[in-house]
Amino acid sequence: MPLLAFFFVFIVSYALFAKTKLLGDSEIVNFFTSFLVAVIFFLSPAATKFTVSTVPWVAVLMFVLAFILLILTFVRGSVDDIVKSPAVALILVAAVLIVFIAAAINVFGPLLNVISNGEITETSGPLALFLTPSVLSAIILLIVAAITTYILTRSK
Repeated sequence: MPLLAFFFVFIVSYALFAKTKLLGDSEIVNFFTSFLVAVIFFLSPAATKFTVSTVPWVAVLMFVLAFILLILTFVRGSVDDIVKSPAVALILVAAVLIVFIAAAINVFGPLLNVISNGEITETSGPLALFLTPSVLSAIILLIVAAITTYILTRSK
């Protein structure tokens, strides 16, 4: 499984770096950076567990999405109109985020219990993480920053 996670992370990160040209046009830089990211995932048991637990759910999500698009194509006729819809993109992003958050809570939950130094007990569940004072204050700070950013950008 760690080798599968290594190859998956390497291929996805290389494709993202090559497509977005985040690191430039050099294939060697993209290859080397993708290799380093994959090695870090390979050497970290938690990152490997996160990748291994996330990939099947993303595959299932893509299969379900393809099936739904097939059904909608029969009903509406053109897949281009369906795919370019902002509602479909929003639903897809929300579903992928839910999968990633669920996998992160499953994998990193015990680690967060150790980091929080006893604020969360094993029986309180993963939702209790969001009720700790440090996380609540960070959420409030992010909300205030988002509102401030919205107000400042809206006025210009």
